[in-house]
Amino acid sequence: MHIILIHGQGRSPLSMTLLGWRLKRAGHHIRYFGYTPVLQSFESITARFIQTIRDEIGDRPYAIVSHSLGGIITRASLPYLTDNLPKHLVMLAPPNQPARIAKKLRDNPIYELFTRDCGRKLGDDSFYETLPYPTVPTTIIAGTRGLRGKLSPFGEKANDTILAVEETELGKGYKVIPVPATHSFIMNSKQVARIVSDVIKKSH
Repeated sequence: MHIILIHGQGRSPLSMTLLGWRLKRAGHHIRYFGYTPVLQSFESITARFIQTIRDEIGDRPYAIVSHSLGGIITRASLPYLTDNLPKHLVMLAPPNQPARIAKKLRDNPIYELFTRDCGRKLGDDSFYETLPYPTVPTTIIAGTRGLRGKLSPFGEKANDTILAVEETELGKGYKVIPVPATHSFIMNSKQVARIVSDVIKKSH
């Protein structure tokens, strides 16, 4: 299976290379998609992602593995890929609901400087109201290695240091698999690589 890996905000394709290497060893064909929020709007990134899939995949079967913001870009792209939808979408630590951390930081000039339009959208309720739900088989993998208790901004809720598990959820019909990992490095987990490979193989 051809697999497109799309990274999260503040990262680069390099962050997905260990996962890509593991998936390649499992027999998959790997492609990476990169973007830079500080230089591009959410809409321009999404448009380029759609065109990249059309140009590089064509009518061949493929899957998408996204991390964090990459999953939101993918969700926005799916209605424009109906001529060849992915066989499976795997979302690693996706902010599938307006992220509380993005809301807290939206007035922070440093956060604004480095995340721009993409960062604003992650905390915008009205944006999420228009964001389409995946219409393809979807697996969500959420990290649980964040601190819990009085010192945690999430209290006793399971989290990955950036998102609570509940913020990754899409509702009934969308499976969420918890793994002991943090948000920024969930893609480096061997367990995650096994889960991704297994669910994609079942989608053939």
